[in-house]
Amino acid sequence: MNPRRLLRTSAVRLALRYALFYAALIALALGLLYWSTSRFVDNQLAAGLRNTADALERAHADLDLGELRALVRAELRAGRPSELHLLLADASGLPLAGDFKGWPLGLPPDDQVHNVQIEDELIAGRSEDEDAYWPALARRLSNGHLLLVAHGLDQAEALLDFTQGTMVAILAASIALALGLALLQGHALLARIDALIDTARSIGAGRLNRRIPLSGKGDEVDELAEQLNAMLDRIAALMEGMRQVTDNVAHDLRRPLSRVRNLLEVTSIEARDTSEYRDVIERATADLDEIIRTFNALIEIAQAEAGSFRGEWGPVDLSLLAAELGELYGALAEEQGRKLELTAQPGCTVTGNRHLLAQAIGNLLDNALKFTSPGTPLRMEVSGEGDHVRVLIGDRGPGIPAAERALVLKRFVRLDAARSKPGSGLGLSLVAAVARLHGAGLTLADAGPGLVVSLDLRRTTQA
Repeated sequence: MNPRRLLRTSAVRLALRYALFYAALIALALGLLYWSTSRFVDNQLAAGLRNTADALERAHADLDLGELRALVRAELRAGRPSELHLLLADASGLPLAGDFKGWPLGLPPDDQVHNVQIEDELIAGRSEDEDAYWPALARRLSNGHLLLVAHGLDQAEALLDFTQGTMVAILAASIALALGLALLQGHALLARIDALIDTARSIGAGRLNRRIPLSGKGDEVDELAEQLNAMLDRIAALMEGMRQVTDNVAHDLRRPLSRVRNLLEVTSIEARDTSEYRDVIERATADLDEIIRTFNALIEIAQAEAGSFRGEWGPVDLSLLAAELGELYGALAEEQGRKLELTAQPGCTVTGNRHLLAQAIGNLLDNALKFTSPGTPLRMEVSGEGDHVRVLIGDRGPGIPAAERALVLKRFVRLDAARSKPGSGLGLSLVAAVARLHGAGLTLADAGPGLVVSLDLRRTTQA
């Protein structure tokens, strides 16, 4: 993978920003730790100096000068590993005991810890150019003598140097780890983005069956891939539907158009009387009306499936709508010697387009009248429960086999039993499209005997 392309990815840039941010936080935390360690060492040295000075001052009150010198030498021998240095001097600063050759310049006997420059010639056994600043405490004793306690910093500085080196190593390792994780994350994300790009290129090249692979992690990239795959499936279904519509239109409209053409052509061969011309015009008009109904149904189905229907939307009282349709189709049923039983629970209001809902319910009633025998009853029910409303149309006809119920919802599909009936095979397709547009459930089930079709819509909450 191209490193420059990897560094340009948003994931790597974001990870690098976070890496720098956390590196700054770690550096601040380590700096505070180093400062705390340094303060702790200084406080420990100061406490040690004060304890040593207190012990020598107590001994000074009970010992003579010889014994005090011996005690100082013992303290020095015991304190060598920790670089302790002592000086007992008279009131004028003349050394009486200890390893200092003289009193450090500018050090007051105020019983406070000061960082004092210790010249190399002040302490016996020191090499040249070993001047250093040491913490030192000086106090005046009760008899006027001066006591100086100082401590070298070699061990303390070694400890601080070790601590500082460890902190630098931790900081460097943290930054390296953050950068490494950033690059790994960017590489993984870029690989998944490349899969998206590769799929898009393949689809653009005409391989419409390609889909974006999922990682199984369930993260936001997988969610995006799922939505894109669903969109591609929808596009493929629409394109397949367009192809089927094109084929079916060419097949189903050829017959009525050919019939109109042949009728007009035969009529124009020889002169006829007025009644014959009127009969030809009526037959041609009926065929053209069938063609227009087919085209209108196709347009409404396409608009409903694409979600671009421009009709007015608002509250629709399905109870009232069912009553109006029941009156219309009830009269048609009575003409065939049958009865339409209507049961409508009041207050079943949904949000939608009244024209499309009326046409969908009307298509179901029309099919029930068309494909059942005269004398068999029909029923229509509208009921509401909770936040759902159900419209149910049932008949006592031959029904639809379970294996073919999904098939009849497609355009221009007509089962063998329906081919002798007038129609274009678009009725249930329009019902299915209207149901999808309204987010409704459409169910075809066995009525034992007969078919029962139900539309389940979401009830509109009344303010």
